[in-house]
Amino acid sequence: MEVEVKFRVDDPAIFTALTNVDQVNSYTLRLAAESEHQRNIYYDTADGVLRAARYGLRIREVNGRSIATLKGPNQGHDGLHQRPEWELTAQSPDPSTWPPGAARDQALALLGNRSLLPLLSIETMRRHIYAHTGGRDIAEISLDEGTITAGARSESFCELEIELLPEGTPDDLHALVTNLQERYTLIPEPRSKLERGLALQDASTKSTSI
Repeated sequence: MEVEVKFRVDDPAIFTALTNVDQVNSYTLRLAAESEHQRNIYYDTADGVLRAARYGLRIREVNGRSIATLKGPNQGHDGLHQRPEWELTAQSPDPSTWPPGAARDQALALLGNRSLLPLLSIETMRRHIYAHTGGRDIAEISLDEGTITAGARSESFCELEIELLPEGTPDDLHALVTNLQERYTLIPEPRSKLERGLALQDASTKSTSI
C-alpha cells in the first residue's frame, strides 16, 4: 500500500530552501547527492479498461532501469493518496510477459488478453530528501518538476510528495507534513499526475473533434 501526500508548489524558491534544510523539529533531512530523471509512459486499452477501474499502469525509465508499476484506486482525500501498488522490473507493459507474482496476477485479472496502447507521458526531474528520526527512515520527500503530455496538450508541474516508508507511521507523516506546512506555502494536490494527464487528454480530444 502506497501512502503519500502531494502538494502543488507555486514558488520555486521553496525547493531551493528545502535542499538546504537538514532539520525539521525532530526529523533529520538528508538530500540525495544526485537528481533523478524519469520518463514515464502510461498505458491503457483502447476502450479504457484501466481508467474505468481507476487503475494506472506505467513503465518508468530511470537510471538505466525499466520499472513497471500498477496502482489501484486512491482511497485518500485532500492531498492524501493511499492506494494499492505493485512494482517490478520489466520493460514491457504487457503483464503476460512479467514474471509470476501479485503484480502479474492483478494486471491480468483487470486486462485479460486485451492489448495495451500508450496513453500519455510524463517527464520528471526529481530530487530526493530522506527524513529520519529515532534511528528510523520514516519518509521520502520528492521535489518534482516536469511536464505531462497527452495528445496535443502539455502541462508543466512543480510538486512536492511525501511518501511514508516502511519504518514510518501515520503519526510521523502527520507531524512532518504539519511542520513543513508551517514553514512553507504548500497547496494540497488531490489529483495524481495520471489524473491530470487524463484531463489533458480529454481536453485534447475535445478540441480536435470540434
